[in-house]
Amino acid sequence: MTNIFIHEFHELLYILGACLMFLIITPQVLASEFRRKLLYVGILALFSVCYLSIEAIDVRVYALHLMPIAIILASMFEGALAGIATWLAFVCCGIFIVGTDWAANLSGNTVLLAWGLTFHYRSYRRSTLGLLLINGLAMLVINAVIYLTVSDWFGKGMDLETGTAILFGALLSTSLIIFTYYRVKNSEKLIEELFNAEKYQMMGQLAAAISHEVRNPLTMTSGFLQMMGKGSLHAETLERYRKHAIEGIDQATSIITDYLNYTKPAVEEARQLDVQAEIASLTPWIAPLAAMSGIEMRIYHHHDDPASFLGEPKKLQQCLLNLMKNAIEAMPDGGTLTIATKKTELDQVSITIADTGIGMSKMQLKRIGMPFFTTKEKGTGLGLMVVISLIHVMGGQIVFSSRRGQGTVCEIRFKLSDTAIARTGTE
Repeated sequence: MTNIFIHEFHELLYILGACLMFLIITPQVLASEFRRKLLYVGILALFSVCYLSIEAIDVRVYALHLMPIAIILASMFEGALAGIATWLAFVCCGIFIVGTDWAANLSGNTVLLAWGLTFHYRSYRRSTLGLLLINGLAMLVINAVIYLTVSDWFGKGMDLETGTAILFGALLSTSLIIFTYYRVKNSEKLIEELFNAEKYQMMGQLAAAISHEVRNPLTMTSGFLQMMGKGSLHAETLERYRKHAIEGIDQATSIITDYLNYTKPAVEEARQLDVQAEIASLTPWIAPLAAMSGIEMRIYHHHDDPASFLGEPKKLQQCLLNLMKNAIEAMPDGGTLTIATKKTELDQVSITIADTGIGMSKMQLKRIGMPFFTTKEKGTGLGLMVVISLIHVMGGQIVFSSRRGQGTVCEIRFKLSDTAIARTGTE
């Protein structure tokens, strides 16, 4: 009796090894369902050769333990190609190499194959672990009954005690293998579902972010167009408003183009940017919005000579415009918006945007830049996420500091260009 359980244990190790090898390799290297089946057949052949070459085979254990478990596993979980290949391999091996009773072998294992394939194509995808176990164990018992009955009919039966012991071990082995196979397959399925969920979530974030970012320049363009409708405007003023409206539309178009390549952000047209000139170009956009909100706007440049750095103008304007607009919206009762630039001792140029608004708590400050986190009632929380990403792409650093009721300070730092560093050194 002990010898029977030893044989069953060895066979169990071979089956588990083959299953785990198949389940681990498949998700990483294969996408085609057909290639997945071929891999199953290849691993089956490899382990079969190793088993027949190394192990001392007990015909009774092979017939009632190894053969039915392998066929049940292949037909139930993997379908026709794997099931038929497994059935063919074990039936032929059992008859011509191991020496099992051919009639009992064919009859029992053919019933197993037909039952397993029927279950696979009708019930497998909606089956729970409990249903899989019940079906697998029932198949094993029916196979044992058919095999022992046919063997006894041809005078090659085995005693009841031996048959019961083998069947008991086979039931335990089948339960363990189905449980293991199900858990690994289920984990693979959950990983795939999680990947798809993240993909669709990212698509939703992308759509929301585009809407959020494009709204800023379009809102300002709408404002300039409304101002153009007023009478008694000088030709020079009218031309300036028209120019700003066109720039807003161009900015919105540029943002949409940037988001088409959002997964691979890059600086495509990096050139020397003068920080004072960039701030000056944004003033006509921000000043009207600040005035309408009752906010005083102050701009300080703590350096007389030009401070230049490498960057992309449209991306920088998008970032600064978003940060300034956020600062204004953080002061619903009015306040002061301070924009300051300076050179640091680390050969960097610093741009500081500070407001005197409602501020943020330490917990809120830690969540800045996370998707869908916002302190605004109608915000999406994606604007700052985009700003932080673009600043990093341009080689910059961005830091926020804030206190409740005292406002928020945002500091952006870029490395000075070599020309600016050399000019500073000569001074």
